[in-house]
Amino acid sequence: MSTWLTEKEFLQSGAIATGITLNVAFLQEIKQENVELRQLIESVAEKIALDSRVSPREAMELLYQVREELETYFALEEFYGYFRHARVTNPVVSDCAARLQLEHEQLYLCFNDIVELAEQIVYRETDAMMADLLDELNRFRGQLDLHENREMELMMRLCNEEFGVGD
Repeated sequence: MSTWLTEKEFLQSGAIATGITLNVAFLQEIKQENVELRQLIESVAEKIALDSRVSPREAMELLYQVREELETYFALEEFYGYFRHARVTNPVVSDCAARLQLEHEQLYLCFNDIVELAEQIVYRETDAMMADLLDELNRFRGQLDLHENREMELMMRLCNEEFGVGD
């Protein structure tokens, strides 16, 4: 698992001052090649929605798979998709990239909460039902979509700045 900093540690690290930005080519490739994560999340949500197709234990096992794929996806993005400059060339882009990178930890922890809810359902430690699990999963999917869209917008912005926009 990759090591994430808390927001306080990140701010104290000086990373913002060094200028974090996106490596558009690698980030785009990672996103294109990792369609499987999206399909896996959709498949798990669909199976949970149909309730009779998957037991709570099976849902928990599927969520373990998603968590593992999500961890790999974020680690690849952080290692290859984000990089730091010796100096800030575009503070607005740098701030946005830094916030997006921090969202990886938040999203991962949010998904981990969903896995924990599934475990609580399996071991009857809660009154929550599979419908509650599906609601949480759908909420996560919305957050992940929003994050992915923001990364895509920043990538497009960087491409437009570097290559210019045609007339």
